[in-house]
Amino acid sequence: MNQQTNPPIFSAKNFTWKDGRLWFDAGVKLFKQVKNYWYMLCFILAVLMMMAANISVTFVGFLMVFISPIITVVMMGLCHHMNNESKSSVSSLWAEILTQINLYFVLGIYAMLLSLFFQQVHFQLLAAFNLPAELTETMVQNMSGKESFLRAMLNLVTNLPVALAMAFAPALIMFKHTLPHQAIKFSVLGVLRAWKPFVALGLLFILLFFGVMILATLIISIVMAVMGPASQVMINVIVLFFAITIAGIGLCAQYQAFIEIFKIEKDQTNQDGTEIYTEI
Repeated sequence: MNQQTNPPIFSAKNFTWKDGRLWFDAGVKLFKQVKNYWYMLCFILAVLMMMAANISVTFVGFLMVFISPIITVVMMGLCHHMNNESKSSVSSLWAEILTQINLYFVLGIYAMLLSLFFQQVHFQLLAAFNLPAELTETMVQNMSGKESFLRAMLNLVTNLPVALAMAFAPALIMFKHTLPHQAIKFSVLGVLRAWKPFVALGLLFILLFFGVMILATLIISIVMAVMGPASQVMINVIVLFFAITIAGIGLCAQYQAFIEIFKIEKDQTNQDGTEIYTEI
């Protein structure tokens, strides 16, 4: 299909810290509408990862990075579908994604290359601070607060560029028909343009994470008291459920940020004037 040559247009809105809270609220609201699809997608993904683990545990990480653009664009598409209260079937969303699947695969390759590059940067930084790359359980238990903080900062520094590149790139391909390398560029520019609400949004998710951890700890203690030694599997399921729920809300909030930063209106149309979602 023909790709547009004009770059995506940024909204003229002046973003403030408050927008982060509004994005969070919109993300929660949207997630309530798409949660069933999200949990189903995560289940399919879990099965795929278990199959990949039979080949190599290392391969699982690379595969996850490779297909992350498709996961993102599916959630973005579902959010757009619900946000527009579209009467078209959800199957039309899959058809729209499949028309550009080659571009998402190319974007996945870019994501893998970026991830590998910054992983090597991370290892070099660890070596510069005389920190071991591999950690054992004993090392984690005896780790000082200073080392924990330093490792957290190094993780942030080396993971942030990949996160910025992939934040909006899949959605830009889907809604703006931007080529992958251009989508990465405008994704980074879009996040930097609205850095204040993104910082606020990040802080809100940190607070949500700690709140969820407290709730999870309470539930886990009850499960352990009732089920005893057999509770480990149930505990893992509970923790996983909370983790994927937070991730789903994050993607929905990311969609809200995207449509405001890149000025995506309701009932966004393709260049030929037809609706993105058409009945099959």
